[in-house]
Amino acid sequence: MIENILRGVRIRTPEYTQEHRAEDDLRLRQRIAQVNERRNRADQFRAHGWLAPSSPELTCLQLASASPAGRAVKTRIERDLADLCRMVITAPGCKERLIEFVDAARPTDQVGARVFGCMLLLGGHEDGARFWWGFAAGVGDGTAAYALFLNGLLRDDPDAATRCYLDWRGKDFTPDKDWEPVRPGRVETALEQQIDSHVREVTAGPKAQHVPIPEGYLQDVTQEQRDELLCGR
Repeated sequence: MIENILRGVRIRTPEYTQEHRAEDDLRLRQRIAQVNERRNRADQFRAHGWLAPSSPELTCLQLASASPAGRAVKTRIERDLADLCRMVITAPGCKERLIEFVDAARPTDQVGARVFGCMLLLGGHEDGARFWWGFAAGVGDGTAAYALFLNGLLRDDPDAATRCYLDWRGKDFTPDKDWEPVRPGRVETALEQQIDSHVREVTAGPKAQHVPIPEGYLQDVTQEQRDELLCGR
């Protein structure tokens, strides 16, 4: 019966006028221009010092990480990662995305996960930061993948760092054009205080690492599971 009904249905195709074609062509050109602009900015940022697997500084790090030159590169990477995290949490709109993320209003938001990871790193929760960057990078967030790249270099794991850069689109990392370098200040402290009541620490991983997680993500687990997961916070 349903086959007969569908067979008799007439598909009405809306008229596609020259005006529609012109509008579509304009949108396509705008998207191409945006992609080219991001690529150009990516080249400029790499030229001005953002590290990549091919950067000469990393050769020194791999060959002699304990040397003064190697330690200097490590210091630079640590500073770059902290600066990146501060730029992320102060970027336009990121505060709102973070709050929606920890409220579980947008639990799969890659930007919210990226910002949450940056907040955790600045607060001293490196394992938690790496967890949420992996969450964001897994759905295509190049900035989170680049953060994992830098973190892998700091952990003396260049192979994992390079995989994050190449396989998880860390090479596509480009600071938004609205981003500006920021100095350490009260921004991360104020944000941390604002979201602290929405965050719990759970036990995760084979080494029982403590990973901060938004409270809303635990709504569907049983009380027994909560007691097993939560770290007494």
